[in-house]
Amino acid sequence: MGESVQPAGEVHVLGESKVWPAVLIPIGAAAVLVAVSVTIGSVPWYGAALLAIGLLVAVARRGNAVLADDEGLLIRGRGGLRRSYAWAQIDRMGWQDTSSWARELVVYPRGEPYDVPGPNSPARPGRIWRWQRRPQADPLPGLRDRYGIKSLLDP
Repeated sequence: MGESVQPAGEVHVLGESKVWPAVLIPIGAAAVLVAVSVTIGSVPWYGAALLAIGLLVAVARRGNAVLADDEGLLIRGRGGLRRSYAWAQIDRMGWQDTSSWARELVVYPRGEPYDVPGPNSPARPGRIWRWQRRPQADPLPGLRDRYGIKSLLDP
């Protein structure tokens, strides 16, 4: 991954991971693990190890975000803020649910039909935990209109 970049102009938050839903899942699984351990009289260590790994991943990804500025998409992760795609490079983009807990930004870049990623093969630059207490207005449709980008459902 390259150096961390600075945003240019107005920054829109398209999506941001929160730590609480990512930690709630392993905590719920830990409660089930404790109940199973009490019932069978021993601790299934592989289950405890998987829970520990799940908690570490949740804490490590707590600050992930997909942002947009005047130049294009920005992805914030552990390595800092990096530029993903300029607006002129994007043909179609939108959110896709990957599970009941996560969603990711799907981007179809402009290019030749056999380019990977390209107009027939998407890139998935950012994944976030999607649970939010209050639904927020999605700035993605306004940005698509401003820069002439189609949605995922457009032909």
